[in-house]
Amino acid sequence: HLGNDWGSGQNLAKAGSGVGPASMAMSDASWRSVNLPHDWAIEQAFDPKADCAHGYKALGEAFPENSIGWYRRSFEIPASDSGRRLWLEFDGVYRDATVFVNGWSIGRNESGYGSFRYDITDVANYGGRNVVAVRVDATQTEGWFYEGAGIYRHVWLVKTAPLSFTPDGIFVRSEFPNNIPGNAATLRVQTKLQNTQAKASGDLQVKYELLNAAGLVVSSSSQPVSLAAHSQASLELSSTLSAPALWSPETPNLYAVVTTLTRGTELLDRVETVFGFRTVAFDKDRGFLLNGSPYTLKGTCNHQDHAGVGSALPDRLQDWRIARLKELGSNAYRCAHNPPTPELLDACDRLGMLVMDENRLLGSDAARMAELEALVKRDRNHPSVAIWSISNEEWNVQATINGQRVAASMIQRLRELDPTRPITSAVNAGNVWEGINAAVEVRGWNYNIGAAMDAYRKDHPEQPHVGTEQGSTVSTRGIYANDTTRCYVSAYDDNAPEWANLMKVWSACFDKRPWLSGGFVWTGFDYRGEPTPYRWPNINSHFGIFDTCGFPKDNFWHYKAWWSPSTPVLHLLPHWNWQGKEGTLIDVRALTNCDEVELFLNGVSQGLVKRGVAASSFELKWKIAYAPGVLSARGWRAGKEVANQAVETTGTPAAVALAPDRSVLGADGEDIAVITVFVTDEKGRLHPLAGELVEFNLEGPGRIIGVGNGDPSCHEPDTYVSKPVIQTRPVTGWRMKKVADSMSANIPELALDLDESSWPLANVDSQSGPLGEMERAVFRCRFQVTAEELSSEALELWFGKIDGGGSVYINGRFAGFTGDARAASVYEAKSFLKTGENLIVVTIANWGVSAGLNKGVALRLIKKPAPLEWKRSVFNGLAQIIVQTSTEPGLLTLSAKSGQLKAAKLELRSEATQRRPFVP
Repeated sequence: HLGNDWGSGQNLAKAGSGVGPASMAMSDASWRSVNLPHDWAIEQAFDPKADCAHGYKALGEAFPENSIGWYRRSFEIPASDSGRRLWLEFDGVYRDATVFVNGWSIGRNESGYGSFRYDITDVANYGGRNVVAVRVDATQTEGWFYEGAGIYRHVWLVKTAPLSFTPDGIFVRSEFPNNIPGNAATLRVQTKLQNTQAKASGDLQVKYELLNAAGLVVSSSSQPVSLAAHSQASLELSSTLSAPALWSPETPNLYAVVTTLTRGTELLDRVETVFGFRTVAFDKDRGFLLNGSPYTLKGTCNHQDHAGVGSALPDRLQDWRIARLKELGSNAYRCAHNPPTPELLDACDRLGMLVMDENRLLGSDAARMAELEALVKRDRNHPSVAIWSISNEEWNVQATINGQRVAASMIQRLRELDPTRPITSAVNAGNVWEGINAAVEVRGWNYNIGAAMDAYRKDHPEQPHVGTEQGSTVSTRGIYANDTTRCYVSAYDDNAPEWANLMKVWSACFDKRPWLSGGFVWTGFDYRGEPTPYRWPNINSHFGIFDTCGFPKDNFWHYKAWWSPSTPVLHLLPHWNWQGKEGTLIDVRALTNCDEVELFLNGVSQGLVKRGVAASSFELKWKIAYAPGVLSARGWRAGKEVANQAVETTGTPAAVALAPDRSVLGADGEDIAVITVFVTDEKGRLHPLAGELVEFNLEGPGRIIGVGNGDPSCHEPDTYVSKPVIQTRPVTGWRMKKVADSMSANIPELALDLDESSWPLANVDSQSGPLGEMERAVFRCRFQVTAEELSSEALELWFGKIDGGGSVYINGRFAGFTGDARAASVYEAKSFLKTGENLIVVTIANWGVSAGLNKGVALRLIKKPAPLEWKRSVFNGLAQIIVQTSTEPGLLTLSAKSGQLKAAKLELRSEATQRRPFVP
């Protein structure tokens, strides 16, 4: 629920008495139902008055009504959980989250990117209803890019025995002689345990078993331990393993370390940790070393943002994006500029992608150090995480002695937590030693390629290097001329901002300097916000190799030619639809790693061009007079044809087509299909200029969660929101009587059969209540409810404001204590009301200047929302739609239509699958 009208939820006077949405008694029946992960920023309109850096979404200080949101979740905790420890874990909330449980304020976390947890053992209701309320304030920003708003990652309820491993208390690492994988590895498992009981416990045993991919135990170790009352203890176990299968992006071999805590035959705790054997290091001359050998990082930088869903990516979309990057030939991923979601790292572990895991903000104060510690403890078991980055482009302090001291303190703590990985910082300064560069092990380079790098290496020959951020070319998919009106940039990849360097420039630089270790392109995917080089109506970046949907731009094949040398690559651009330009010379290029390429127009050779001697020369050029037909190319290596490609002049748009990334899904309520929408001509060929609006309809056990098209200037909605329909009617005819006692539940003024008709009428629509200081009163009102009204999905009794303490009764039954004097109070009413006459009684005790009912009372009828009508225009022939399953198996049918074009229909099958544990 959005808006500032609910206040802070805090009642600082008394414990356990959260108000408004933080109160257990408040009704949320009129609120939207949402599934996590959820991003409400993506739902807001674009507004030219909004912050361009965050994608012109109507959010922030200028839009307070959109910038604060509330979430509520009710669930039962069984009585059998009494005696256990209970935790609420949040993987990420953007941002400034205040968490309440059963009216108790249990914590506030301001970071928009770090994971955090709270122990709720003491405030939980065992054998009864529990209400979690989270106030999220996204008014302030942490970055200069789209960051989303809301609980955009998972929330977990974690239950442990009082004797257990501490959260993130297991650290698994391997050691090889001289850090070079050989015949044997030592596996070390550090564990931290806790005893939250008031008595000591002996006869405990900690054990781990290492399971290979087949689930067989290949190594183990155990050790007895005792824990004093209310104490923690740490211990380390180790064993050796002969010739383990190594993890790398090419062979992502994974093991599982199963660590258990037992007392006799009783299993107290069990933690399974995914793990991979590998070594990482940097050498001043040979660059990055993986498993003891030089390994070039072919990386991309990326924000947590995708078309249709914003920052709230479903887990499988993380896999989908990493798979797209691997198609490119990429082997490394920089989390820019913040800690990632855990599911991203899981995908990188499984699929094989090295990760530069980046801290959000430089700082050695208690709060920043706590965030750094939480990040490292959470992520240090992932084999994909190869290097830590403590900061990014800290312009104000990166070259100062203060920055150096802060960085040194962070590095010292980081190495205590994880001595196995190198540490860098992404610095956008040239030959500068002072400050952060003097503190980090590995010099990180943001741009400043060539001479500055050589000068720095000459001055500091012992420090290794990595290209933390390079490239920043700008281009728009399918556009072949800069267009300042529509804010598009040519896809020929000839444009870069003044601080950046074209791909063809930095590839040459890095190829000649193996000590640079390779680097990370800015960026793999386009992202909302930071529009460059344009502003409104441009609402997202042009930096990506892929657009926001993951559709490749032409320079995808430039990188693929460079990063996948063993795979023949040949790609022609531009498209061949240039009606009206017959005879005009068209700039034709081939992106290739072939030795030579011959170009043909309608079967006639346009010349053979040999690739340059430089290893990084992947672009060949022709000037061709346009004529409709087929433009084709053939590529050779060592005199043998190894690749060919053609682009054709198409007919007019004739049909819509749909292509899913997969057609069989799991019915777990989380699985997704990423579906490409095409507009084609009569022969089924993609029309490269099509821009038709396509309407979608989904039938069956699932839902559409987002649409996109990759157009950086498109202002159509990415998502369509289903909101309950609320009908409101005033509840009038209130009467009031001042009494000596309004606090007792036995006062006669609460009786159902009491005749209050002689009481004075009360104006409950005023701006303040009628009671003076220390006065008490009872308000009563009788009103009619029809059978039709009672058939609504839900009914709520809404009070604009209730000043003073007291209680609300509906037909003689207690509905709740009076709410927050700073905000509206809402009570669930359907279970209390009946057809015909109903009675509401409100007791008020004034402790302040004035009190009473004011600002109106109303009955709210909540109806089912109308079906959503999804639609999206294609951009240069393409759009994307994301479909998510429900928990029911069955057939999902997606249809797409656009005007007179031939419609399309797609069937997806959702099959029964085991859901992961969830809270009903």
